[in-house]
Amino acid sequence: MTPLTPSDLAPNLLVGAEVEIGEGVELGANVIIHDKVMIERGARIDDGALLGRITTVNRRSRSPDREAGATMVGAAAIVCAYAIVSAGARMAPHSLLGDHAHLRTAVRLGTDAVVGASCGIGREARIGDRTRMQNQCILGPGAIIEEDCFLGPGVHLLTGRTMNGADRRPPPVLRRGCQIGAGAKIMSGVEIGEEAVVGAGAVVTVDVKAGTTVRGVPARAGTAAPEEIAQLG
Repeated sequence: MTPLTPSDLAPNLLVGAEVEIGEGVELGANVIIHDKVMIERGARIDDGALLGRITTVNRRSRSPDREAGATMVGAAAIVCAYAIVSAGARMAPHSLLGDHAHLRTAVRLGTDAVVGASCGIGREARIGDRTRMQNQCILGPGAIIEEDCFLGPGVHLLTGRTMNGADRRPPPVLRRGCQIGAGAKIMSGVEIGEEAVVGAGAVVTVDVKAGTTVRGVPARAGTAAPEEIAQLG
């Protein structure tokens, strides 16, 4: 990693090598930009944001050890205060990453997508265009969310092993236009179909068909209660 050097473009700005900052980019105070970061025109990087950081893992981690590649913040995208965009993550134009949120290595955030404050997005996750994710959501590595989805606050998409076995299941997939209520948990290997609705607080352990509404623990098909629909936002 190249040593960081001070820049006079913003107060206390530190910049690495091979950094490109486009026309009209707004930079807050105390921003750190590591190597191989491209910030396209009109983007905004708020106070204390950290871009292009190489992710640190535990020595027992099974995460693949490969070159992260360049980091991209697209045109007119917004990285809010103290958010982290890890090396190799890419934010499409007009996307937004909320305060204290974290995109890990190789995440792809779509055009006009919104990730709320304090969200944690695991490596290689995909978030589609115009998808909105409210505060404190967690996406495990490799999770896929297609375009036009909505996730209420505190939704978790879980990946990896189940608690009662060594087998690894594939990451969960949310198809186009589905809505996930506040605090819902989507287990690994589960696919939520297009325009399906998951009620607040549900725990989803099996696939949900397109256009279906599920609720409860474990989640079952049926009409969501009014208070659950209200939690969808």
